Amino acid sequence: MIILNRREIHHIIYFFLLLFMVVAIPTSNYMMSMAGIFLSANWIAEWNWKEKWQRLKENKLVFALGCFFLLFLFALLPTDHLALGFDNALSKLPLLYAPLILATEDELSGRELRWVLNIFIACVTVVTFLSISFLFFNEVQDYRELSLFISHIRFSFSILLSVLFCLLFAFTGRCYNLYVRAVYALIALWLVAYMFVAQTVTGICILVFSLFVFIVYLLFAKKQIVGRRWFLAFVFVALAGCLGYVGWVTADYFCYDDRQVLDKVTARGNPYTHDAASIVENGSPIDIYLCESELQATWQEHSLVPYQDVKPTLVRYLNSKGLRKDAEGVDQLSERDFDNIENGIANVAYTEMIGIRRALYPTFFSWSLYRRTGMTANSSLLQRVELWRASSAVFVRHFWTGVGAGDHKQALDEELAARGSELRHGMGCHNQFLTFGVMGGVFLLLAFAGLLIVPFCFKGNNLTIYYVLFVLLVFLSCLTEDTLETQAGITFYAFFNAFFLFCFDMKKIFNHHNL
Repeated sequence: MIILNRREIHHIIYFFLLLFMVVAIPTSNYMMSMAGIFLSANWIAEWNWKEKWQRLKENKLVFALGCFFLLFLFALLPTDHLALGFDNALSKLPLLYAPLILATEDELSGRELRWVLNIFIACVTVVTFLSISFLFFNEVQDYRELSLFISHIRFSFSILLSVLFCLLFAFTGRCYNLYVRAVYALIALWLVAYMFVAQTVTGICILVFSLFVFIVYLLFAKKQIVGRRWFLAFVFVALAGCLGYVGWVTADYFCYDDRQVLDKVTARGNPYTHDAASIVENGSPIDIYLCESELQATWQEHSLVPYQDVKPTLVRYLNSKGLRKDAEGVDQLSERDFDNIENGIANVAYTEMIGIRRALYPTFFSWSLYRRTGMTANSSLLQRVELWRASSAVFVRHFWTGVGAGDHKQALDEELAARGSELRHGMGCHNQFLTFGVMGGVFLLLAFAGLLIVPFCFKGNNLTIYYVLFVLLVFLSCLTEDTLETQAGITFYAFFNAFFLFCFDMKKIFNHHNL
């Protein structure tokens, strides 16, 4: 019979709570909170304060990381909404407890580290399979619905980190046999494929850039001269090919020959109306070859949905298929086309599972609509640009002190209202740097930048490429998202940042004796 002492019992609890946390991060905000509470309770119950204090003195990086949370509390001073400010401060607690706990607990063994990484990979992979199953058995209009548990963008961060861990085992884990490493490579490929199916543009952009950095690191770190030349040649050809294809898709969408002679009547003899100055989509103005009388009558023959409810969608859909907006055009639609139109899908390219057109066409149309009407409602990119402009104006006006941790959304809403913006209230800045700047002024913004940089100052060359890629992931996400303003985002960053800095050990992970 094995008898465990108090220290061993607390270490086992600590280890299982880490597993609980990595399962919670891609699946449940509530579980993340509970995991943080239990980790803190176990840490306090250990009651080995002298040992913890000694470890803290040996690891001053913990103090540097914890300073950001303390500086954030000063952003409560100028706020008029203390309740909101305190809620915001409480949400930042993972930035304090994660490094404190992970830096002062007993070290994890190589086997325990592998369990943490593999459970995280397995959980993320299972969730992607569940999401794909949901896609096959449900009519999905918005691909954000595929993220079943947390925000689709936050979930994409977990996918990216899982891909990173898979690459770790596939390319660095020489102690594993070829078959095991191939499994990790296949999981990475599946997760990458899922990113494209889910159409998470932010995640895809970060993925492409991170993989490029990772491959460059592998080539130059090992000084493979021939490999470098082949890789650079491949990158040049691939980049030229991608840019050429994107250019062709763009030209095919926007270019229209306005010199062509347009027919005046339909096959049934009814007159067409032509507005060649209307928005061009799929290489053709939307409002040419339009015979509304035929369109309405023929639509009602095929569908029970009132014509007026689908008219704009029907016209755009016919245009996207290269069909005229008359009786013949409607008659050429398939049952699937009618379902798409009734469900609000306005372009046949939007039905493609993956592809450049599926990703770019909505942005193209939104840009055209914005230029024509000033509307941003149909484009998250244009909405972000408007939010960044308004946030920058608020930041400049409150450069030194900010508006307070509880007032930043109200200040942004007031600025948007003053600009006559159509954006809804409470959207936030969608840029974490601007968010902290609006909350606490330039000093809090610089403190956040320091939070990302300070580990490199303390650990320097001891940091692995995997931590560099993790920070790169977080940095890029903060440019277009309020990454640390949600439970999933703040916990993801705080936990894995502390895990990389205070627990992650490549030698232990791949130690032959611990496999």
